[in-house]
Amino acid sequence: MGPVPIGGPAASFRSLVLMTTLFDPDTRAGAFALHALEEDLVAWLTTVAADGTPQSSVVSFIWDGEAIGVFSSPTAPKVRNIRANPRVGFHFNTDEMGYQWAVIDGTAELIDGLRWNALPAFDRKYRSVFPNWGMDIDETADAFRQFIRITPTAVRLWTED
Repeated sequence: MGPVPIGGPAASFRSLVLMTTLFDPDTRAGAFALHALEEDLVAWLTTVAADGTPQSSVVSFIWDGEAIGVFSSPTAPKVRNIRANPRVGFHFNTDEMGYQWAVIDGTAELIDGLRWNALPAFDRKYRSVFPNWGMDIDETADAFRQFIRITPTAVRLWTED
C-alpha cells in the first residue's frame, strides 16, 4: 500500500503515512509523533547553508500544540541559514528498533528578545536536565537567546501496524 492520509485506510505494516492533518492521536503514527514532541529531550533541526549543504543540529525544544520552539545561540550557523532560507526539517530519533520515525517539514521564524527561562514550558522541561548536561542555567539562558519558532507544513511518519 502506498502513502495514505491519516483518517484514511489503515496503513499496512511499515507503511509511510503522509499526514493531511497534523498528528492524529488516534493513529499509532500520530501518537508516536505527539509523544516525541511532548516528551523527547532532543531532536534534529536541519537547515540549508548558502552553498546548499544541509546542516543538522541537535536541539532542545518545546511543542505548544501548534509550533515547535527552539533556542539557539544567535551566531549559530542554523540561525544564519534560517535568515536566508526559513524552510527547515525537524526529526526525532526512532524507537529502539527503528519501526517508528517522524520527520516534520516546516517554516522557521526568528524571534528576538525571548529567554528560555521566561517560557514556563521550556523551563519545566529543561531546568533539571541542563545541569546534568553540564550546562549552567543562567549562562545557557544568556548564550541561547535566539528563539526559533517552527510551524509544521508537512509530516512524514513511518510506523508499524
